[in-house]
Amino acid sequence: MANDDAKKQTRLAALLRVYGVLTLLIFGLLFVGFAIQTPLLADEPRGALNWLIWNGIRCGTEPCYVPPMLFIIHLVWGVFFFLAAREPLAYVSFLSFTMWAYLFHGLLMSVQALTHIDTQWHRFFMDIPYELILALGIYLWRPASSEERAPSSGRCS
Repeated sequence: MANDDAKKQTRLAALLRVYGVLTLLIFGLLFVGFAIQTPLLADEPRGALNWLIWNGIRCGTEPCYVPPMLFIIHLVWGVFFFLAAREPLAYVSFLSFTMWAYLFHGLLMSVQALTHIDTQWHRFFMDIPYELILALGIYLWRPASSEERAPSSGRCS
């Protein structure tokens, strides 16, 4: 049993490190792109990298404010992937939250992409697998919480 837990923990740590690197790289570059208002991400005229994001860099005549906030949240998440990879038992709540958040984010993006399949079909090859693979990996390899590991005392609380 301990050997199986060690294998699961090793796989989880590898997954979290890969996602940590990917998250910091992807969202770091997107944040910089938004910060410098690169035309590569623009909606009109269509920038060469616009397909990477759901919004353009401008919302009418104003800059879009929500995407950079989401990029920052994902950058913090990326740092925490490395922390959780080092010590998964100390980050069980973070891992559970991440699993559920990524699962439902991926499911919502699937519905949104389906409703705009003519322009968002590529999401099924990028964003959506990115979200759902992490959720599945955490589900399969996450450590048990302290309550799940503790032997039952036979008492009712």
